[in-house]
Amino acid sequence: MNSKGSNLLSVSQLSQILKACFENPAFQDIEVYGEVYSLRLGKFSYIELGDQGKNQISSPLLKVAFSTFYGHDFQLDQVKVGDVIKVRGSLSYYPHGSSVTLWGNELTLLESQMGKTLLQKRKTLEKLEKLGYLDEKRKKKVPAYCRKIAILTAEGGAAYQDILKTLHDRFPVSTVLFPVVVQGEKAASSIYKALEEAKKGSFDAILLGRGGGSKTDLSCFDDEKVSLSIATSPIPVITAIGHTIDTAIADRVSDVKAITPTEGASLINPSLSEIDDRQKEFLSSLRELFIQKLREKDENLNSFVEQISALSPKKKLLNKEEKKKNYLSHLNSLFLTKISLADNGLENYGEKLEDSIHLLLERKTEKLSSYRQTLLAYDPKKISEKGLCEIFKDGKKTFSVKELKPEDQVELVYIDGRRDATIDK
Repeated sequence: MNSKGSNLLSVSQLSQILKACFENPAFQDIEVYGEVYSLRLGKFSYIELGDQGKNQISSPLLKVAFSTFYGHDFQLDQVKVGDVIKVRGSLSYYPHGSSVTLWGNELTLLESQMGKTLLQKRKTLEKLEKLGYLDEKRKKKVPAYCRKIAILTAEGGAAYQDILKTLHDRFPVSTVLFPVVVQGEKAASSIYKALEEAKKGSFDAILLGRGGGSKTDLSCFDDEKVSLSIATSPIPVITAIGHTIDTAIADRVSDVKAITPTEGASLINPSLSEIDDRQKEFLSSLRELFIQKLREKDENLNSFVEQISALSPKKKLLNKEEKKKNYLSHLNSLFLTKISLADNGLENYGEKLEDSIHLLLERKTEKLSSYRQTLLAYDPKKISEKGLCEIFKDGKKTFSVKELKPEDQVELVYIDGRRDATIDK
């Protein structure tokens, strides 16, 4: 398609030109120095090299690669982030990645010192330490069930979609996106403004996350204003920055730290399966508790019934009736015993009474005989037979001469008749 006199190139043609350009002898066996911004060791080791003392966000970066297959001993294990090094090597262009890499064959350590960014990070951490914001005890707990959360991440990034996808399978929660820039010069101010805005809302939690990236992309999460905004948030903040080798300050001051946005979202509300399991556990516990309470109430009821029954008038009457029966039975037993004793005693008394009657009769007979003898002795007939008479005055028998006066008219009674008489002087 390339016509004569035209600048129209295919991708392959342009890549071949760039490859030939960078493989020019002028770019072979060159020396470059700079500050180590990031370091990854392995059979193929990679270093991100930037200008010394410059802001990592605005500094140009050079990707430097080393391979142990060529037998070089670069002693990369002695290099750390922030060191200033000099690298001798050759530039290479990779069409598939459209990247330029300096393949190093010699490394020299020029200055072993912390870079400007790390020094600033250290100062920020010291300040936060003095303020007490690094104390684990001050961290707030994320509510077990959140109703509304604020999400701070790039609007078009994969992190936002991962968060929404994870939340979709969990207990329903309302979300509000605060779009932020997560890398570059404007990232720190963008995140700070979004945090301050979210803190004014009625959210149960704030989720600050980003997708993958190199260490240089973490500088915005080491920013002092961003860190202070997180530390002073009245709302629990979850950070999901995703760099485990070098922990960002934002992770240090946040209430909960997650490695990935997906993990951060999983910390908000239980999943539907977890809720189902909890529901089953609650129902089982509730059933057991209900049965236990029923048993306790049944035992208490039986106890109350027994108490009421024991105190009821009917129960008292039954008790009284039972006591009466017992008393009557006992009384009947005593009565029979007394009757038996009395009967036995009566037989003895009968014998004694018979003896006493006989004795009494004998005595009375003797007395009667004595009275009879006395009566016979005073019998008027007997007296009359002796020539004696009885004197009556006014129809009454007299017994003394003193009862008679001269001229009294009296009646003389003899055994064979009567005669009237007058008392002489």
